[in-house]
Amino acid sequence: MVFHWFHQFWEANYTMLSKSDYMMFLRHPAWLWIKKHARHLLPPIDPSLQARFDEGHAFEPYAEELFGDLVRLGFSDFSEYQALPARTLEAWRNGANAVTQGRYEDGTITCISDIVSRSDDGYVLTEIKSGTSAKPEHTFDLAFQRVVLEAAGFPIARCEVAHVNRDYVRNGEINPQELVGITDITDAVTEQLEKTRTRIDQALSVVASGTMPDPSPERARLRSYGEWLEIREKLDPPIVQDNIHRLPFMNAEKASELIADGITKIDEISDPSVLGKSTSSQKSRFSTLRAFC
Repeated sequence: MVFHWFHQFWEANYTMLSKSDYMMFLRHPAWLWIKKHARHLLPPIDPSLQARFDEGHAFEPYAEELFGDLVRLGFSDFSEYQALPARTLEAWRNGANAVTQGRYEDGTITCISDIVSRSDDGYVLTEIKSGTSAKPEHTFDLAFQRVVLEAAGFPIARCEVAHVNRDYVRNGEINPQELVGITDITDAVTEQLEKTRTRIDQALSVVASGTMPDPSPERARLRSYGEWLEIREKLDPPIVQDNIHRLPFMNAEKASELIADGITKIDEISDPSVLGKSTSSQKSRFSTLRAFC
């Protein structure tokens, strides 16, 4: 029954671009294509990532405490997911001041937002994160949501991240007002809006394409090089053993620099100083091993 619901959910969202789809596209365009066209190649969620999800869910109720009269939506099955946009609009029509886990959509783009609340000059978009600060990827996340919400008729006046206050010291019962810190990132989000609209169009083109984009590991962004490399290993043609991507501690930026200089094989690296100390040491071991093979 769960598989049937999941299959329905996947089919209904095959041509849609969600927030998670968009963030996947930013990490690597081919990652999004695989999710839409070859899901069997995606690895299962690892325990450490699941732990971060659980940690985030544990923090959410404290952040939600900051918003009085909060209407809680969300979904638990496929039919509820399908009805969520209509239920979200109904909540606002009924006079809600703040809605959590509402779903907004415009054409082929959609998002479920942590909290949207009314303000004097529009709406406030709040993303809840269990870290202790706002991070660059949160700007991309909120920019996508803002594009969706404004296209759906919800003008956004402020974008913010609700996170753990790093200076909080518990004394007795947890005080949400002290535990939760708020960082306004409206300006950073605004600067990303036009680029976000362009990237959305690019991502939708990837979704519609029958051909996977270039899966080269050096195209990975947002610190996803290692994760993408695991997926790339399942694709044809395989990465050859003496490829620079085989070096431990390699990253997308360093690989891009080497490739721009025409270097794709480990033995072509003549200047070890272009590598970090750990990677350079591994290169030396690799070259020694090859000499005895």
